Amino acid sequence: MRIARLVCLGLLIAASAAAGEYFVPAVAQVKGADGAYWNTELWVVNTGNSVGSYAVTFLPARRDNARLLLGEGGARAIGPHRTVHLRDAVPAGEIGALRIVTTPDVLVTCRVFNASHVGSLGQIVPALTVDDMIQAGERAVLFPLVRSARFRTNVGFFNPNPNAIAVVATVIDDEGRRVARTTYRVEPGAQVQMNDVLLSFGVRSADGYQMVVEAEGAFAAYASLVDNRIGAPTLVQPVPLP
Repeated sequence: MRIARLVCLGLLIAASAAAGEYFVPAVAQVKGADGAYWNTELWVVNTGNSVGSYAVTFLPARRDNARLLLGEGGARAIGPHRTVHLRDAVPAGEIGALRIVTTPDVLVTCRVFNASHVGSLGQIVPALTVDDMIQAGERAVLFPLVRSARFRTNVGFFNPNPNAIAVVATVIDDEGRRVARTTYRVEPGAQVQMNDVLLSFGVRSADGYQMVVEAEGAFAAYASLVDNRIGAPTLVQPVPLP
């Protein structure tokens, strides 16, 4: 798995300047726990000297989106050195992922945020190519996974393939003991997220558990540490294992 360069306080992912297909593995416009309202905004910038284009497709969570992985309809033009700010890429009441197809020199970044407070609390979620993801047969670890009265951890996976995959996840505690091992089916082109994932394994208190993940196809994985007091998320990205 290739690790993208991190800039802007370690959150903003630098996308390739080549034409390509990108995926944002977790987006939402939906009510969440503890009064949260999760929303998504997308920026598209043309860094080149000629007119480019981009096409954004929403991929609903937990559905077979194989057909949506094939089309490039709805392409929009973007002038040289222009930036477009999109606030409507995710339908109301939905969670899922985004597929963005661009021409050369067109870059994309995305912010997912909780807008339930006076302001907003959010995180940049990177736009990834398939090559940026965890590859078939590779292993990666998500850490730390935290659970307490103050924090919960959500974990999610995205499948960019036209066929379903099974993601095997092993949860390990801070003493190195295996807590659980389970398999998540992820439909083609779909995202699946497990909210408060440690509680689903009967873990009510954890300062720093880890989850080792692997699959037979390429996939994206992430965790989000959410502060229960104010609804602020912190993105946790996977680290490749030998």
